[in-house]
Order: sequence, then C-alpha cells, then structure tokens
Amino acid sequence: MAHVPSLEAFASEKFPIFKLGLLDAEPKEFRHITSTATCYSSVELCPKKFRPEKKQDAGRDYDAFGKDFAITAVNQGLNKWLSDGAAGIYCSCRGLPYVVSKLEAWHPQIDQHLERIFYQMRQEADRLAIGEADKIKPEDAEKLKTPEERAKKERDSWYGPNAYHTFWTLELLKVLERFKEEDGYQKSEELKYAHGRVDLMHNWARQQLGFQVALHSVESSLLDTDQLAWALSIVLSRPERYQSTLTEQDFIRQSFACLFSTQERVGTWRHYGPLFHYPNAGNAYCYVFETFATLLSQALKPEAEFVRSTLKSYFRSLVALWEYAKSTQTEGLHDGHKIAAWASGHRNKPVRESWATASVFAYVQAFRKLLGIWTREEALLGLNHKSTVGSKEKGASTLVQRSQIWGREDLADHLWAMFVNPIRIIDTGNAFDPDLPLIRDDFSCSAIFFGPPGTSKTSLVSSIAEAIGWTYVELHPSHFVAEGLPNVQHTADLIFKRLMELDHTVVLFDEIDELVRERDIEPDQFGRFLTTSMLPRLAELWRARKIMYFVATNHIEYFDRAVTRSERFDAIVFISPPSLKAKENRTKSILKSVYGLDISFAKEITEALVEKAMPSLRCEEAEKSTSRETRQSMHAEGLPQASMLAKLALLRWDELNTLALNLSSGLKSGDVVDSITLEKALAKINDSKIRPLGEYCRFTSDRVNYERFDTSRTAVWLIEEFKDTTQAATPIQRPLEVKDNKMIASIPVGLRPEDIPLPGYSLERITTASPGAVRLRKMLKT
Repeated sequence: MAHVPSLEAFASEKFPIFKLGLLDAEPKEFRHITSTATCYSSVELCPKKFRPEKKQDAGRDYDAFGKDFAITAVNQGLNKWLSDGAAGIYCSCRGLPYVVSKLEAWHPQIDQHLERIFYQMRQEADRLAIGEADKIKPEDAEKLKTPEERAKKERDSWYGPNAYHTFWTLELLKVLERFKEEDGYQKSEELKYAHGRVDLMHNWARQQLGFQVALHSVESSLLDTDQLAWALSIVLSRPERYQSTLTEQDFIRQSFACLFSTQERVGTWRHYGPLFHYPNAGNAYCYVFETFATLLSQALKPEAEFVRSTLKSYFRSLVALWEYAKSTQTEGLHDGHKIAAWASGHRNKPVRESWATASVFAYVQAFRKLLGIWTREEALLGLNHKSTVGSKEKGASTLVQRSQIWGREDLADHLWAMFVNPIRIIDTGNAFDPDLPLIRDDFSCSAIFFGPPGTSKTSLVSSIAEAIGWTYVELHPSHFVAEGLPNVQHTADLIFKRLMELDHTVVLFDEIDELVRERDIEPDQFGRFLTTSMLPRLAELWRARKIMYFVATNHIEYFDRAVTRSERFDAIVFISPPSLKAKENRTKSILKSVYGLDISFAKEITEALVEKAMPSLRCEEAEKSTSRETRQSMHAEGLPQASMLAKLALLRWDELNTLALNLSSGLKSGDVVDSITLEKALAKINDSKIRPLGEYCRFTSDRVNYERFDTSRTAVWLIEEFKDTTQAATPIQRPLEVKDNKMIASIPVGLRPEDIPLPGYSLERITTASPGAVRLRKMLKT
C-alpha cells in the first residue's frame, strides 16, 4: 500500500474541496438519466461557497436545476430509462432515489418503474433481492412461439440478485415514504407489494454479508468484495439494529476487516463479478468510488457513531484510495478553465465520464466530512472538555437560574436570544460537515462576561453549551503555560490549532486577564506577546463561525482595547452578583433547612436601598486622584461602616451560608429581618481584604463604562403568544418571519423587543415563560 501520512498531518494539508462549475440547464431529454442523477446528487454534496453561478443563472441554485431535471426525467417513458439501450433495472433503481427526492407530488410513472424493478420477485418466489432481471423485449418475444419459450429466454438472460441493485431499491422505497399521505401513493398496488419485501431484502443482505465475510476469512477464490461492501451498506442503513447490540457490532467490525483486507497496494480494489452486461460495451462492474462514497455516507448518519469510530482505524486505507484517485485523474478544459475528470474503465478505454467523476467527488466529500469529525475528536483529546449530550433541559434551567442577577431582570432573555434560539431554531444543515460555518454571519458567536468574582460567569457559559447540546471546553492561563514560559508560543499555537478544528463546541477562556492585559500598562515582554498573539487567533475563530467562545474576567479594565472590539467579540456583558430576590430566597431556605427558622425580609429592603449605601463619594474621590499610587491605595481600603449594607450587593452565592449563620443567632421563627439586623449580620462577614473599596467602585461603574452590544448582530426571539386585539388584518413584515413553522422576531442584539417599532403590532417579553420568548400583540387597525 502506498505511504500515507498520519491523521494529524493529513488534516493539516487542507483536504481538497473541488470547485464546481454550474451545470448547463435545461435539456428536454437526457441521454443518460441515471448518470445525470448521479451528477446532480453529487453536486449537492458540495458546500455552497464552492458553487459559482453563471450570470445568466442569477437567482437560481443547484436545487432548482435538480427539480427541473427530476420533472423532465419522470415524464420520460421507461424506454428512456436505459443505459446504452440496456440495464433498465439499474437505471430505475439507481436514478429514481434522487429524482423522487426532488418531486413535489406523487407521479403515476413511479408505478411503472416499481413494476419493472419487482417483476423478477413476482416471477420467482424464492428471489429475495434485486438484480438486473427485466422483462423480455417485445421484439424478442415475437420471435418465440410459446409462453414457455419466452419465459425460458427471459430467465436465461437474468442476472442473480446483488447487493448493489438491492441497496438502491431500498433507498428508493425510503424516499417514497415522503408521499405517504398522498392519494396516488396510498392506492399504488406496486408500492404495497414493494414495501412488503423490504424486510426480506434486508435479511437477504445480512445473509449475503455473512456469506462474504466467511469467504473473505478463508481467502476464497470466489469472494466478492463489491458484494460485501454493498451488503454492509444495507446493514449499516439501519443504525437502530446495531447501536446497542454488541454481537452486531462485532459482526460489522469483522466485515470492515474483510473489506479492507483485499485492498491492493495501489489503493484500489480489483473488479469482481459483473452487475450486468452492455451489448456494445461489455460488462458493467461496481465502481470503487461509488461503492465507498455510499459506504462512508452511512457513517455520516447521526446515530452511526460506532461506524465512524470503526472506520477511523482504516484512515490510512481511505487516504490510499484518495491517492489512487489522484493518480488516475485526467485533466480537460471547460470555458478556459482546467477541470478534473475520471474514467471508470468499464469501457476498456480512458473516456472521461460524468458519473465516474461525480462518484469520485462524492467519495471526496464524504471522506472530507469524516476527516473533519475525526480531527475534531483528536483535537478535543488535548483540551479540557465535557460532553453535554442529553442535558439541554438542565442547561436551560441553570441558565435561567444563574441569570437572576443584581439590577438586571432580562439577562436570561438576551443570552437566550443571542446564543440559544439561533441554534435551536435556525437549522444550518451542517451537522456533519465540520468545514462549514454553523453560526450565520449575522448571529453572535462570542462574548466577554465580566464582573465581580463568584457571579456564575463560568456556569452561564457552561449552561449555554448544555442548552444547545454542544461540547463544552474550558481553558485557563495554566493551559497556555503548561510547558513553561519559553514554550508558551508553541503551546498557544497548538491550543488554537485544536480550537480551529472544533465545531459544535462552546469554549470558555476563564480568568485570562494576564493573556490580554492592556499593552500600555503591562510592559513586560511576556504580557505583550500574549496580547499580540491572541488578536489574530480570536479574529480567525470569529470568522470561522463553527464554535462559540466566551471570555470570563473579573477585570475588564485590564483588557486591551483591540481585543474587545467588534469582529472578535459580539458583546461585552456585565455579570453582576445574584439579584436581591435570589439572595433572599436562598438565605431563607438555608435558615429553614439548617436552623429551623421560618423568617421573612422587610419590604423596606430593596435593591435601590442597598445601592444607595454604596460608597459613591469615596469612589469619586479615588477616581479624581491624579496619582496612580494614591488611587490604588484608596481602592485597597476596606468598606466604610456607613456603607455596610452595600455589601449585600456583592455577596457571592457561596457566602449566603455565612450570612444565614450570622442572622440565626438573633432570630426566631416568624421574625422579619429589617435593614438594621441585616446590616449587623453583613458586618460580621470579614471580607475587607478580598473585597476592598475598589470592588464596590467597579461594581457601580463597570457596566456603564464597558458593557457593549454589537447591534449589527441579530438576536432571535421566539414568538410564543399572539394576541389579536382588533379585527384588522395587518400584514406580517420584518422583523417577523417564520422558520420551521415557528414565528420569530429578528432584532438587533442588545435591544429590547418592546422598543422595536413595528407598525400595527407590539412585542412584549414574556417574563414568566421560557427565556427569549415574546408575545406579539396586534394593536392598530389598518
């Protein structure tokens, strides 16, 4: 086998994605319907950014051309569904899955195709799968005298069942399920017969796979790896049958071992038994790239994690097949541009074939996606990560709970509209294409959370990851200096290289103040390096739009202004300590459960009363000082006794146990805690060193001075209620739209829905329902 690089080295070479030219449309007939279907289905695997459009086709896309082709193809008679005048079964079962997927309604011609495909099973009761076995041609039948002679002639020309034809027939029946509510579908006797044979075909495929595994295991001269691969594809098409069954997984694992055992040194597989015969061109065989494109596509199903894991050990073999593709590539010219093309070799001469080229392309696309998934897994191994599978509701609940912060009742709404709704509601369709953006260009993908220590900044980010079901990665300064200061550049390079390979991931840079310290106040070489190093890497992560990333910090004032600007972070959000109500409820709960005291807080205790006690005058004096040393000295002072009630605002969640202990000594059940009692309990909390005056000064000024939202980004609010207060029919307009049968309001990040002008309507946040939700109220007559 040819030498191939390691997974990491190969991934770093930027796996090629061919750039396609737009197909010329719209012929009224097609010389080879099946070849055209293969080409169109292959093109749809190509990322949109690699699909250039011709000027005359502006406004149309490949999907539109595919629909035009499907309508033209299905209207052709069966005599047009041939390849070089033969192979009718092949053309119907191979071409119809794509054609039917593009039809908007059931077509009566489908019945004729089903009759053609399943005729062989009706004629031979013991035939359990599909092969190239068609009715005898009328002109040939006329030459034969009796029905018996015609039947013998027909049987003599039939090929036996094979896994290739059977796979595509099963795919066709799956696609046809999209029409199950339509009248024509329900009345189709051919379809009822075909669906009744599905389990028989699956059982036949599993038996055929076992037979081929046995032949391969003893290196029989009669083995057929093509049939093994296509039978394996059928078995893998039903993940529910092997997901949690160890014996089935062992069977599949051995099947892969047998499959790759016959790979030749040049990277390909030899021809085995023919599928059918072309009268003018010779035998037709399975094409290795079509085989492996189909096989790898089974591994890209959401439930096929076991298959992806098993295939990973054959990475080098798959690379060798790609190397073989490159060695057999031919070049041509189209519109003055070089194009890559391939020949299947079926015609015993190097004729470029569209379907062969499409098959190579489909293989490359499937392998590229698998490579991205494997590279992501390798990248995660070197990072501090955890899976959030199955914890969406837990994450949503935590996000709501930890968003109950001081002085802000709408934090959960805004975080939900910025980061959760865009992922939950707007499906980008990139679940298994790691190279494509997952976050739309106008959506938010990053933010800095800043505020006093212990305000649940880390928990908020973790709960966002859980709420959208993405992997969570947490990085600290220690990760960057793990190999020592002399190697910090190398370490940072490795970390960001891994981050660029991730997708469906939320990354938190926690407490990285030292990495982004303001350059003009942090003159040492190490600090300058880290700041300069971080800037381009953050911008690269932001442009890739495959992950979300957050920074949590206690000192936003130390951050380099270049780091905090747009196109690196979409928002800078102040996260204050828990709200007064949250602290009261938690303290009451501790007093009752631990000390048996059922108490309440006086109504006079409000957030406004606490904030009034803030040492504002002393903070202003410190701010006016022109001496940096004097300012630092004043910020290091303890909280004045007269401002002791202000301590409640900055009290962390974990400190409420101490507050409850201090309150318990002078209370009995039924008492009401007034401001004087509360102030005395707060004074007993010895925190002047960890929370000096400077912390209170920052608390009152940071939100005003640093909080920012990039209003060029879009927040998605889900409309859960609609209240019609008039009989008028005001037309729905932007920012309202419908996505996946859900009405949403898309408004600039950071703005309140109720502040958005919407003629004829108003938007109101539903504070008692799920976060990020609004009520749409029709207000005016038109």
